[in-house]
Amino acid sequence: MRPAKWLLPLGALLALLLVAVACGGGEEGTATVTGTPKPGASPTAAAQAPADQQQIIVQSGQPEFYDPQRSNFEQDIAIARMLWRGLYQLELTADGGVQAVPAMAAGEPTVNGAVYTVKLKPGLKWSDGVALTAKDFEYGIKRECDPKVAGPYQYVFWQGILEIVGCQAYGEALGTAAAPKTPTDAELQALRDAVGAKAIDDTTIQITLAAPKATFTTIMSLWPSFPAREDVITKFGDKWTDPGNIVTNGPFVITGLTAGAGGQVVLEPNPNWALEPKPALRKITVKYIDDLEAAFRAFQTGELDITNIPAPEIPTIKADATLSKEFLQVGASRIWSVEMLMKNPVLEGTAIGSKGYNVRLALSRAIDRKTLVKVVYNDAYLAADYWVVQGLSGFQGNAAFEDKIGYDPAAAQKALSDAGYPNGQGFPTLKLTVLDRPDRKAEGEFLQKAWKETLNINVNIEAVDAKTRSSTFNTENFDLFMGGWQTDYPDPENVLIGLFDTGGGNNKYECSDPEIDAKLKAAGSETDNAKRIKDLQDAETLVVTKLCGVAPVWQGAFLYLADSKMGGLKPNGQIDAAMPGNWCPECWYVKAQ
Repeated sequence: MRPAKWLLPLGALLALLLVAVACGGGEEGTATVTGTPKPGASPTAAAQAPADQQQIIVQSGQPEFYDPQRSNFEQDIAIARMLWRGLYQLELTADGGVQAVPAMAAGEPTVNGAVYTVKLKPGLKWSDGVALTAKDFEYGIKRECDPKVAGPYQYVFWQGILEIVGCQAYGEALGTAAAPKTPTDAELQALRDAVGAKAIDDTTIQITLAAPKATFTTIMSLWPSFPAREDVITKFGDKWTDPGNIVTNGPFVITGLTAGAGGQVVLEPNPNWALEPKPALRKITVKYIDDLEAAFRAFQTGELDITNIPAPEIPTIKADATLSKEFLQVGASRIWSVEMLMKNPVLEGTAIGSKGYNVRLALSRAIDRKTLVKVVYNDAYLAADYWVVQGLSGFQGNAAFEDKIGYDPAAAQKALSDAGYPNGQGFPTLKLTVLDRPDRKAEGEFLQKAWKETLNINVNIEAVDAKTRSSTFNTENFDLFMGGWQTDYPDPENVLIGLFDTGGGNNKYECSDPEIDAKLKAAGSETDNAKRIKDLQDAETLVVTKLCGVAPVWQGAFLYLADSKMGGLKPNGQIDAAMPGNWCPECWYVKAQ
């Protein structure tokens, strides 16, 4: 289908982001990787190297999970897209936008009121040869709603986004840590049976919503909706994703896994992949490398074919005749921030003027974002005091927030004094968690120094590997955390709902504010798009001005190197995860030399 009416094509606007970066003092360009097939079209045999050369090595962080219903970090999502596909999938349009198109579905849904009926393509199989049926999609959806799984993306099936009937009631059946519930097994089963996902027969699934949604096929393209095999998960439990146990329906399967820092996962083609193109690559080895300086060196010595690169190396890359042709900079719908755990006694409280608010305000106003971006990231990114990124409907930008939370040392000092810590007296030492790689540690050190020099407070840096970082965030074991959000689909609801409403699945900083909740609830039920966008703008204004769990710092771009032998890459800053062109890894191939 064409993009739903609430989806905004971002290609042109993200191109403007790159222009804005260049105007801000950088000279970044975008290299072109040629030979890109469209999904559904295979490159000609003449364009491809022989089969024995169709092997590549790619850099990424280590996933916390290889389980689509549990994944919420980009390195996890990147692998999930290689292993599974849903009823629909996202692909690029000619104008640079994004649209949802049938994947395992035979076509568009039949809609009767709020009941969506989807027919599957005939003859679908799992990687082990077992028939892929509508029951597997029913199980996958109900597994995402399951309170015992507690998937971080449950909320996309709840009120405010898709609102599958019964999913939220089932997902909330165990209550919260503060207010636990103890339903019986029979009560839990009744709630599960009431979830509005039902296999009518082997090739037909019926999904019942509370009301019609223009974004149905878009949400059903995301990993929470991927199919799952009940027999495999029941048999192996948490080990169902281990090599030898895991079954997939996407273009690749896992054939090898070495866990831990410095480990890797090996992917090979799924012989039962149903769609076109069939993967040309015979093997993809994804190496877990957090240190991008080390990854950059490995690329230069031919040990990696695709890697993320650190922004400080941009001048070196641009000055090199070969590397400059392999450099990819892609404007991204990514916002980066200092995330602050709101249940920490020093940071809690959303009311303007409260003690915790003033501490958060002091931390935010002590950050010289423009200098940070210049010194740490070589002006590769845009300093940001906003949360909803440039390129999304309702973008408000720095002008709306800079005088409220932006850099102002005197205002930062006053806020800390108003919080009861004049000149930092009596302020406890906080911990800032960062990814253990040079640029992220440099960013942490910049902030550590700024807070010491401006506020006279001490912040210790905790540098951890990618998997530990994900777990630290998801278990809320942090004070301050360098993180952010990359859009899953190009709509402002995706960067707000579930992230800032009380109890939201990705609200790990525990933002809880009745005004924010009310605006997000209103946006979720509003059918007039202009009013919906206004509600979301109002929610963003409350989130940012109250610093409810986040202090935005910069809007990013993806920086990659891809060996010139690579074909089929089509990077997209709206929907890529961890790797360039990750929305269609089956399109990748090694070019004939």
